[in-house]
Amino acid sequence: MNRMGKKSNKKLNKGVRGIFLILGIIVILGICLMFNMKNTHKNIEQWDKYAIIGKENIFVIYDGKLTVRIPETIQVDKDKTFEDLVDTKNYEEVLEALNRLLPVKVNNYAVIKHGSLDPKTKNYVNMPETLLDGKKYILTSSMHNMFDVLYNGQDKNNSKDLVVDILNANGKPGYAKKTGERLEKEFGLKYNAANYENNSDISYVVVNEINKDKLEEIIMGVDEKYFRIKKAGTIPTLANTVLILGTENSGVPVTVIGNSSKSSNLYNDLRKDGYKNLHYSKKNGDVDEPIIEYNKEDYYIAYKIGKKLNINKMVEKNDLNNKIVILSN
Repeated sequence: MNRMGKKSNKKLNKGVRGIFLILGIIVILGICLMFNMKNTHKNIEQWDKYAIIGKENIFVIYDGKLTVRIPETIQVDKDKTFEDLVDTKNYEEVLEALNRLLPVKVNNYAVIKHGSLDPKTKNYVNMPETLLDGKKYILTSSMHNMFDVLYNGQDKNNSKDLVVDILNANGKPGYAKKTGERLEKEFGLKYNAANYENNSDISYVVVNEINKDKLEEIIMGVDEKYFRIKKAGTIPTLANTVLILGTENSGVPVTVIGNSSKSSNLYNDLRKDGYKNLHYSKKNGDVDEPIIEYNKEDYYIAYKIGKKLNINKMVEKNDLNNKIVILSN
């Protein structure tokens, strides 16, 4: 029994020593990681233009002015993505690929797989991208506009410098050109008119590089009511924004909820203004003042309704699907 006890104690002691050894290794690795992170931060503070290569994204930082996030799924060329280079730890090649694609070259890079950095830059943007043959590429036209505005400080929202692509998706001959002429006269901007690849019931807006207030002015300057936001990069273009003018035969459903003359007037005003697919729910909206609820992709539809009805309060609700709700008392 004593021998058996001694053997058990020896095994136990070995097990305990093994646990402490593992814990010691973990502590040492943690200290090394913290030391490396500290040194990385220290080096980065001395750089002006550099790239941070992370687990899923590359962040390019410019002089405290601009941070650009580039997903590693973006193609470097037809055969390789940034992710392919990062997985093989070809970091120098990553830097070379960035400098081939970016308008302003970067000098240094840091690899951060753990922890986080907080580059305090004035602007933070996602790299504009486009999808071709199922692969993601950098949208170079929008990228150059982005650098002109956010890094070089050029005013691309001066109306005379704005370029708007207007695409006819309603089948009416010459409609895009007429709309463009009206916008040119009212805002002094430049436009390109063309036919869209097919007709669409809904109108769309592609937001590339344009001031939000300026785009809202443009949206209010055209007849279309149902501008749904289409993802940037879906239409390769040099334009600041793209308007796709649909037929709008049925529009987006709009429901007015209220149980007073005020809510009834809101409904009637929309009907007189030509809004379709309207619904009126006669029950109390439980609000002190009218509110428009919308899904984020329908912001400009809600914005235009708000301007027409003089409703300033808007709430984004992403559980709404293909529907605008107006709450009143």
